[in-house]
Formats: sequence, structure tokens, C-alpha cells
Amino acid sequence: MISLYDELAEKLARDPSVTKRSGPRQDIGLLLFAARDDIAALWRAAERFAAARPEASTAAEASTAAEDLAEAVERLRPLFGER
Repeated sequence: MISLYDELAEKLARDPSVTKRSGPRQDIGLLLFAARDDIAALWRAAERFAAARPEASTAAEASTAAEDLAEAVERLRPLFGER
């Protein structure tokens, strides 16, 4: 099984037309636009996780960063995970 994003990316590779008003390019744009808040949350969680990991002053701080990252990944699983 492939993800929704992978399916649209495959269609886009077959039909990369920039001038068409509809098709896979628009679909992928709408998909990413709809998920923009979750993508931004994933970025922030990954950034916090990367910053906290090497110098985590407490186990709780590292655990919180890991939980934030796991939650952000789960929110995006419907788009980028296998269907």
C-alpha cells in the first residue's frame, strides 16, 4: 500500500503540466495546504526534539519533546503513511 501523498506524487510525475487548472498538481497543493498546520507542528516538534536530545537537562524534557514529535507524526499519518 502507498500513501495518499505517494499516489498523488506518482500521478504528478506522469502528468507534470504546470498550466492545467486541475489534476495532480492541484490535488497535491490542496492536500498540503489542508495539512499546513500539522506540517508546521511537525516541524516545530522535530526542531524541539533535535534541540532537546543532545543536551536534555532532564528526562522529562526529552520525553516531552519525543511525545510532541510522536503526536505530530500521528496527525500526518493519514496523508503520508500507508493506506
